[in-house]
Amino acid sequence: MQQRSERKDAARHRELILDTASQLFHEHGVESVSMHQIAKCAGVGQGTLYRRYSSKAELCMELLTDRFERFAANISAYLALEAQLPVRERMETFLSRWIDFIATEMQWFNAIQPDAWCSDDRENMLNSPPFQFVTGVLKNLLDEAVAAGLAPNVDTEFAAFHITISMSPIAFLFFTDDRGQTTEQMKAKYISYYSSLFLGR
Repeated sequence: MQQRSERKDAARHRELILDTASQLFHEHGVESVSMHQIAKCAGVGQGTLYRRYSSKAELCMELLTDRFERFAANISAYLALEAQLPVRERMETFLSRWIDFIATEMQWFNAIQPDAWCSDDRENMLNSPPFQFVTGVLKNLLDEAVAAGLAPNVDTEFAAFHITISMSPIAFLFFTDDRGQTTEQMKAKYISYYSSLFLGR
């Protein structure tokens, strides 16, 4: 009974900390909010906070992970529900939604280390759940297009890898911050380029 109570307390603390941090980050920006402020506003001790999250980057990582899991679930549901749509339409919708996700969640990407998706030292970004998910979705769509004769007979695994690499948060930040591109312009460029390259438009 005591263990179950401790697990419930830990779950409540996690939810409280994440909700509080998310609200503070939204109001003041990630850089302006300290771990001390998060603990105080959440009503938990700093020791409790640091036992769960050793740094603000780690806390942001969990917030981003939660958001990505919801994104992946929504995309999977869309692909299952709209399987009858032309493969080009599904691919373009996926590319558009992935770019929207990156643009919306950029504050979390900026707050974590480049290898923050890693689960341990043996892994890197290329083996992270987001990278693998995006690559997997694109490969499946390209496989379908090739099988239907709608795309050239390319190495779909390599093509999907190439697309995902080109759509990384770092690349997005370069084009939006350094080159002044808007999210809508980025979506139009990616969709036009990859539709033309792989789907004959």
